[in-house]
Amino acid sequence: MRLLLARHGNTFGLGDKVVWVGASTDLPLTAKGKEQAAALRVGLEPVKARMKRIVAGPLRRTREHAAIVADLIGFEPPIEIDERLRELDYGLWEGKTSEEIQALGGESELRAWNERGVWPSSPGWSPSERAIAENVARLADELAASLDNEDTALLVTSNGILKFFLKLVPGAFDEMAANGALKVATGHCCALTLDRGLWRVAFWNRQPPDLFR
Repeated sequence: MRLLLARHGNTFGLGDKVVWVGASTDLPLTAKGKEQAAALRVGLEPVKARMKRIVAGPLRRTREHAAIVADLIGFEPPIEIDERLRELDYGLWEGKTSEEIQALGGESELRAWNERGVWPSSPGWSPSERAIAENVARLADELAASLDNEDTALLVTSNGILKFFLKLVPGAFDEMAANGALKVATGHCCALTLDRGLWRVAFWNRQPPDLFR
């Protein structure tokens, strides 16, 4: 079975001040963000017949992204909202640009997180790194138990949470971090597959519509 992991589309338009938005900032998708969600329709064509569940985080941007996808592929069951897919609370970094964070003395921590996924200690992020990893593992286990072989579940969340799905695959997080490939761009997708009890990375940070090329 497959977990298809989607990062929501854009929440900032051209000319907008781009800041760190986490659990406490509930922005809607922009017109571009809605286009990014719609682009998933073609990408999901090979698996939509086996799409059994769509699960989204509770923030507006993830709910909107999931709703657009569900409507376009004709997915009839209700979209499930799961608190475990809520974006991180970025604490002191919330609402600040990367330049403003650097000016506050956070340059090294900012670079370490962006490039290697190293959890920063100073801004007071929550939940804890351990709690997020445990939440992601439990959610993946629950989905695996509910799905049959060849089934697919679509999860719509944010970049901070997506990285933790790599921890389900031994060595994958460290390998991606070493290659500077942890980040998932807005509107992009990743996929994990479960084979004989082991999670594997099928692809990471791939742009629709060519997901299953």
